[in-house]
Amino acid sequence: MAEPRGRAEVHLRMPVADDADWMAAADASAATAFAPPLGLDAERLATELAEGTWATDDRFAWAVLLDGSPAGFAVVVREGPEDARVQLRILPAQRGRGAGRDVLRRLADHHFAADDTLLRLTGRAHERNVPMQRVFHAAGFRMEARYRDTFEQASGGRASEWGYALTRSDWQRDRHRSDAAELDLHGLTFVLEETAEGPDLPGLVVRFLQEGRRTLARYDADELPEGELAGILHGGVLTYRFLHAVESGTDLETAEGGGIMRAQRRDDGRLELVDRWTDAEGQHGRRVLVERRT
Repeated sequence: MAEPRGRAEVHLRMPVADDADWMAAADASAATAFAPPLGLDAERLATELAEGTWATDDRFAWAVLLDGSPAGFAVVVREGPEDARVQLRILPAQRGRGAGRDVLRRLADHHFAADDTLLRLTGRAHERNVPMQRVFHAAGFRMEARYRDTFEQASGGRASEWGYALTRSDWQRDRHRSDAAELDLHGLTFVLEETAEGPDLPGLVVRFLQEGRRTLARYDADELPEGELAGILHGGVLTYRFLHAVESGTDLETAEGGGIMRAQRRDDGRLELVDRWTDAEGQHGRRVLVERRT
């Protein structure tokens, strides 16, 4: 199937009983190992929509239309006196068009304006569901928690989830509608392409998490089993501090220091990071890291 072209025109409306069949089908087809179905039954859903049980103070559903056609749905469920949680399902064929970000923006505008008691609009994403993490990030939601072992996986075992929230004060400042956001590195993985200066680190892999300008990355490589860096991203430049362990025989030694990474686009559209670092012992180097396609 061909990829959808261009950004979609997003429209939200209250679903009615006649929407039950496609909503139940969308629930099943939009499900992944990282976002399981809600288990909607078309017949029961039609009855509940007709009775208005999906349009209450505690639970509100929205049909998502892209370019005039049904493309998914969103559910906002009240959790306590001040919080409401968003669950979003978009059909696979309609993903990658910016719809998720726009849906979250519209939900925030409606629910904060309609309910003066609502202080936080929240959501969760599986720790490996990078597309949904990036949707939250693009819509101004702050990553504020990691819930360990909260996700029961069909394949067995448990996984963690990242928790996101957009507060009323965020909404009042139009944080959710800012298109002047910093470069989005969240969820991206970079691999070492070139060591231009300094000791080589074959196999270096760097994985980013980002919350606004604050950026955290975890990395590892041969003889470097674990490392973290944290810094501030501004104008496409990440200024950071790092701390990692280095294998030395049978022992681990600690190294720390700081550096600057400049982000730029390659001819093929991928990001590359030009990294200049210096450690506490005065060693320094320059490396080029290239975004890895998933």
